[in-house]
Amino acid sequence: MTEKTEKPQNPLSDWLRLQLEFQGKLADETLRYLRRLQGAAAPVTPGTVLLPETGTELRAEAVPGGNFEVTLEVENLQRVHSIAAPVLDPMVASSGTTWYPEADFSPAFSLVAPDSVIKFLVKVSVPSSLPPGTYTGALSLRGLRQQAFRLTVVVGEPQNDTVADTQPKPPKRSRSSEPKNVSQHKAKKS
Repeated sequence: MTEKTEKPQNPLSDWLRLQLEFQGKLADETLRYLRRLQGAAAPVTPGTVLLPETGTELRAEAVPGGNFEVTLEVENLQRVHSIAAPVLDPMVASSGTTWYPEADFSPAFSLVAPDSVIKFLVKVSVPSSLPPGTYTGALSLRGLRQQAFRLTVVVGEPQNDTVADTQPKPPKRSRSSEPKNVSQHKAKKS
């Protein structure tokens, strides 16, 4: 007769595991909440001007009630660590319709080491009451010299409840004293 030898469960280790899981989830939700507050208070102070980089337009297509994603890779060309936190600023149509997008950022922020690249995924929900049109705004990166990228979203009529994929327009390369190249979704930060 073979007897199963099970390791007795230690109640203290179970309690510690549960506490660690709870603290991890609490930290994630707290950071998510703080990011939403930061987005509500942006762009930092009245009178601040964020100029989108030349030739770095991100484009997306969506339908009311759908969603879309934008991916941005950021490279830190500085010799020190830098914080990068994406923020989606209000989107405005030529009709004057203003849309304050609900967006989830992954990661919400990141400490970027020198000469390293971080990839941000921005998931945006399009309200079902949003009228069709072309909306223009900015995807800002707080912490990296207040960098901003022009974002254009074409919201069309719903067709069979499908959402079009995001196809960013390949930007032109900027020739300036600072290396700021964006190709497709890649941005180099100095």
